[in-house]
Amino acid sequence: MPGKKEIKKRLIINRLGHAFNDSYMFIIPLLLPLLREEFHINYVQSGLILTIYFAIRSIFTLIFGYFGDTHDKRTIIAGGFISSSILLGGLIWAQNFHIIIAFLFLMAIGVSTFHPLATAIVRENSLISQRGRNFGLFGAAGVAGAFISSLLFGFFVHLWGWKITCLLISLPGYFLAYAYLKSKRGKKNHKAEADKKIKQSHIPLFFISKAIRKLGTWAIIAFLPFYAIDYIGLRPEISSWSISIFLAGVFLGNLISSRISDKSQPFDLLLSTTIVSAFLILGVTFVVRPIIIILLIGILGILQGLYYPSQNIWQTFICPVHNQSSFFGIGIFAEGISATIAPTLYGWIADQISLIGAYRLAAIPVFISFILFLILHSLNNEKR
Repeated sequence: MPGKKEIKKRLIINRLGHAFNDSYMFIIPLLLPLLREEFHINYVQSGLILTIYFAIRSIFTLIFGYFGDTHDKRTIIAGGFISSSILLGGLIWAQNFHIIIAFLFLMAIGVSTFHPLATAIVRENSLISQRGRNFGLFGAAGVAGAFISSLLFGFFVHLWGWKITCLLISLPGYFLAYAYLKSKRGKKNHKAEADKKIKQSHIPLFFISKAIRKLGTWAIIAFLPFYAIDYIGLRPEISSWSISIFLAGVFLGNLISSRISDKSQPFDLLLSTTIVSAFLILGVTFVVRPIIIILLIGILGILQGLYYPSQNIWQTFICPVHNQSSFFGIGIFAEGISATIAPTLYGWIADQISLIGAYRLAAIPVFISFILFLILHSLNNEKR
């Protein structure tokens, strides 16, 4: 069994990895407004790019989740960082629109290695009394990386253009790959695995509820830079700052979660954040003052930051201990299907009616998800 120092080192490397992996994952929404300006693409085309990107990521997340239960997780993650960095940095030489998109689609494969395996690493190296704290800090690190990169992205694009910016963002991936490969191999923390098992009932309903929720929330995130340009009035080169505001909220929510999740019922947080998010999505579309819209986007981010650690903790209770990577892969795949559908669906709706109309319709899946979570909560109580 690894010592406390080794476990702490693994968790720190994992948090740093999450920070940089999420900065890679969010590069597509940040790039799309600039590609729209340069290549004159519309909402549907933008949505289709996001759809294909997340379809690729979802499929390979499922595959790498299964590999993670039988192969060394750190080696797979390191390979993902190396391939993502090469492809993202390689955009500096790409001149053709189709080559740029091909590079981004291939990058999705490298990005997909991280989340199912790294989330399982957190589970393996956490006692049950520390699981909420560790998942919260893990989530906060990922959001911090995406937040900082979204801020730097707008600043660097203003100075040097988007291609050099992509090259700069790609460089830390090589160092992360080295850190994962260098980290000691050892047995899992079997103390963490010895906690009480809860009956594995209604797992499919849990995954379906997560996926439907993602259908609504991801539509908001994916088109946030466009919303900032068309309705708040930001310039395209700084439209990424709208995502920065959202991510600042998610970061704060994760930090709050790290303090309260071990003392609260994770499913109660999951329920409450879902229903309030649904009303906030509607609220954003009925407000006209930019400062209020920005405030609501930040609060929506806080709720997302509270939601994700809660659902991760609850999933560790209901899924088999020795197949955590596989089940995290299935969960992320289910959400990825929604992330695949949402951009094209809501991009088409935005072109047909308006982006505000698409945002209002995006609240419906979140309401449905809340109802399904309520049913799951009721079934779980009956089982007990």
